[in-house]
Amino acid sequence: MDYMKEYEKWRSLTFLDKEMKDELKSIEHDEEAIKNQFSNFVEFGTAGMRGTMGAGPNRMNYLTIRRTTLGLAKYIVNVGGQKKGVIITYDCRNNSKEFAYYTASVLSEFNINVYVSKKLRPTPFLSFAVLYMKACAGINITASHNRREDNGYKIYLDDGAQFSPPKDKVIIDLVNSVTDEEIFVDPKKVKPNKSLIKIIPKKVEDEFLKGALDCIIHKDFCKKHGKELSIVYTPLHGTGYTFLKDGFKKAGFTNVHVVKEQNDECGDFKTIPYPNPETAPAFDMAVKLAKKVDADVCIATDPDADRMGVWVRTKKGQYVSLSGNELESCILEYVAHYKNETMDLTKSLAVKSFVTTRLLDAIAKRYKVEFKETPTGFKWICKEVNKSDKKLIFAGEESYGCALSDYVRDKDGIGTTLFVCEMVLALKKAGLTLVDFLKLLYKYYGVHKCYAFSMIYEGLAGKEIMASMMEKLRKTPFKKLTDIKVTKILDYKTNTAYDVVKGTTSSFEFGSTNTLKFFLDDNSTATIRPSGTEPKIKIYFDIIDKTEELANNKAKILERAMRKELS
Repeated sequence: MDYMKEYEKWRSLTFLDKEMKDELKSIEHDEEAIKNQFSNFVEFGTAGMRGTMGAGPNRMNYLTIRRTTLGLAKYIVNVGGQKKGVIITYDCRNNSKEFAYYTASVLSEFNINVYVSKKLRPTPFLSFAVLYMKACAGINITASHNRREDNGYKIYLDDGAQFSPPKDKVIIDLVNSVTDEEIFVDPKKVKPNKSLIKIIPKKVEDEFLKGALDCIIHKDFCKKHGKELSIVYTPLHGTGYTFLKDGFKKAGFTNVHVVKEQNDECGDFKTIPYPNPETAPAFDMAVKLAKKVDADVCIATDPDADRMGVWVRTKKGQYVSLSGNELESCILEYVAHYKNETMDLTKSLAVKSFVTTRLLDAIAKRYKVEFKETPTGFKWICKEVNKSDKKLIFAGEESYGCALSDYVRDKDGIGTTLFVCEMVLALKKAGLTLVDFLKLLYKYYGVHKCYAFSMIYEGLAGKEIMASMMEKLRKTPFKKLTDIKVTKILDYKTNTAYDVVKGTTSSFEFGSTNTLKFFLDDNSTATIRPSGTEPKIKIYFDIIDKTEELANNKAKILERAMRKELS
């Protein structure tokens, strides 16, 4: 794409609003900015289309929303899905509601039935609604846990999961075929066919909440003792409390303290720099409130409530966080232990992404649960769920993404939150905390510790750096980190395994993803991949050692060595 020509084309559009016109004017002498915004379109990553809001094809705005919606609309018409229709939801982000209703208007031009949420709703609700209403597709306008400047567009198909191969390529090809004449239309002239646009029925919301409550294993126990658990909850300005307000009460958890300052559905995320429950600052206000009310647990859901994170009070009265890997290990052990009392676990299924802790593998093996591993992204996990005839009891990835039932086909921060409250309550009644429970897992299975860090590369130049870095690693991979030798390398882009010790190569079956995994001779692994949603290279270490102290020290040593290799 000729970025200067594209920039001038956008500047000639008379219908752009003042904000966009001012932005275009402000960068007229900044070629690098013009290149970043006008040299290509917003990419589809692991979770749909996501990017900075602003002017240009490489930004989230009405025209890039229109382009994608036109491609999806053509797909729906091609498969005869107009009557089945499309479900649309949105989160708290700036422009989300406007983008959602604009998307509905564009779809209605194709005589497609559209159901839009009356208010902001979580991502797992969209997945449920697509399944429950037997819709042809679903769209959620959200950028999940990204920074406040971003927004996004997640596409779901009739299986309730995010679109994935081979249908994703069909839709993306249709999006890429959309012409300028189709894109450059004044949004004010897009007139909705109001007879085709309806509000999602209240019954769908009621049924979703029932599904979330069914993630609780011991319902009577929670109703009887739930008031004994002191909970601090924050939706981080997002959608989580829209269902958890009633969810907590119906489950029996009545001693809930909500962080009021973060319960205002504010797209500016004014109390936090980054609305990600993986980061400590996201919990600052929750922990402060927890100390005041002597809470047992702090829970945060991200803005679209598909992920949830936890800080717990230890026996010494301190509040500490559990990583996604640690929390999900506790979850699978608890689920498998109690499900084993009522069902044949050989007929059950657990799934994880390939950068998630190997402790999950060990737990599944102990309980004879069928266990699957997928590329990063819940769409891959849900492909395994959709094709299996076994009962899903757990699905998870290290970034706080978890699902405990197939009533949704995506990460589920609502059902998982209610379940975690049950688990913390049961442990409290047994005189334990989640930290104690995790240590018991280490004692039984061995200490499994996972560590991750990122190296950020912004803009087009950053993409080129990351591409060059991955290519270099493929051509000349490092043979050791400090004095720890590499024994095997898996290239998930080509599905090729290289045995460093024997000097042989072989192939394996896995979805193609731009990732390299290095196996070290101390039973550790190092995985490197560019993020599908953010401008960063992500590095994961999975370490199994005798003690947590040894594992922590090894992680520091390996990170220094890896940064040196990648610099």
